[in-house]
Order: sequence, then C-alpha cells, then structure tokens
Amino acid sequence: MSEMNELKEYLINLGASKVGFADVNGLAKEFVDLPNGISLVLKIPKETIHLVEEEEYEEYWKSFHRQIGILTRISHKGERYIKSLGYDAFALTMKRNECDMEKLLSILPYKTIATKSGLGWIGRSALFVTPEYGSAVALGGILTNMPLEFGTPITDSECDDCTNCQEACPVNAINPQKWNDRLNREDIIDIKACSEYIIGQYQAGLGCTKCMSECKLTQRYLENE
Repeated sequence: MSEMNELKEYLINLGASKVGFADVNGLAKEFVDLPNGISLVLKIPKETIHLVEEEEYEEYWKSFHRQIGILTRISHKGERYIKSLGYDAFALTMKRNECDMEKLLSILPYKTIATKSGLGWIGRSALFVTPEYGSAVALGGILTNMPLEFGTPITDSECDDCTNCQEACPVNAINPQKWNDRLNREDIIDIKACSEYIIGQYQAGLGCTKCMSECKLTQRYLENE
C-alpha cells in the first residue's frame, strides 16, 4: 500500500468520515512551502442534529464542540504521522486557522480544501454539502509537502432546485444564486446579516444552524439507519 493510502486509512481509523487530497498551492500565502491540502470531513451525529430541530442549543453546541475536539485530535495526529514519514505538515485546527467570527473568514477555508478534493460542494447556504451527510458535517484540514494524488475538484453546485435552507433562514440571508467556484461568497449569502444573527444567538446561549438541519440531504442522512 502506498504512503498516501496508508495515511488515508490512518486518518479514517482515527475517526474521520471522509478524507480527500487537493492542490492548494498559492491559496495560503503563509504556507507556500506546503502546497498540498488534506481535507478531513467528520459527520455530525444524528442525535446532535435532532437537538437543533428541538431547539436544544446549549446541548447542541456542547456536542458540536466535541466534534471539533475530535477533528483537532485527528489533525494533530495526522501532522505527526506525516512528519514521521519525513515530510513537513501543519494541522489547520480551529485555533491555528484564526477564524474571524465577524467576517467568518480563516487563513484557508476548510470548504476550499474539501471542494478541491472532490468531497462535496457549497450549498445555497454557503455550507459545505456532502452526498452522504448533507451539510451535517464538521471540517478540518492539514497542509503538507507530502506527495499526494489529488481528487477531482467540484466547481459547481450539485444541489437540485431544493430551497429548504433558503426558506429556513430566519434573516433571509440566503440568495437564490447557486454556488460555483467563479462566484464570490457574497453572491450567494449576505454574510453580514448571517454573522450578526449567529453571534447574537450564540451570545444569548441560543443558536441557528437551521440551514444545516433543513438541508434535504441532511434529512436523507437522518432517515437512513
């Protein structure tokens, strides 16, 4: 088995639901010497999604942050594993990726690595969507100079005419425009309206994420036993 396949198997065994590889050369100016990206997708447990539907947001956030903790551990272990093979690597954990909550920006968006890896696409809600789990996923990433065989990038939305997420948005932040990689994020979502509402809800001990739970593919994931 090749080093790349062994790495993928290692990350899956650690708990990742999906793993993909992408060319991200030049996308993160702080890491020009690490041009290859590893996308880590972790499905959110079904019981956690049900907490959103029941508006049990305190328990939802506890569960969601546990998933982030799992991704962080997988990312760090992946970094150490790659370094043990003689390559360089940098785990893009939430703390290291310096997320700007007001602008919802980071050094290199996990969604960018994931779409370029071919693991899914961006939905109308600007959330990452997978065929298997809808948008009920948490994302992580690792940057490396380890040689990797890249997946085929997804450059256009694979959502159909479903508008569930758009109709569920409490602040009408989601535009009708479907995503493609030639658009700016502002073309598909009013990020100011979205971030202000999310921050306010979070500070009040509440939440939103209805666009995630109402996604048709998320609902299909919930229905599959």
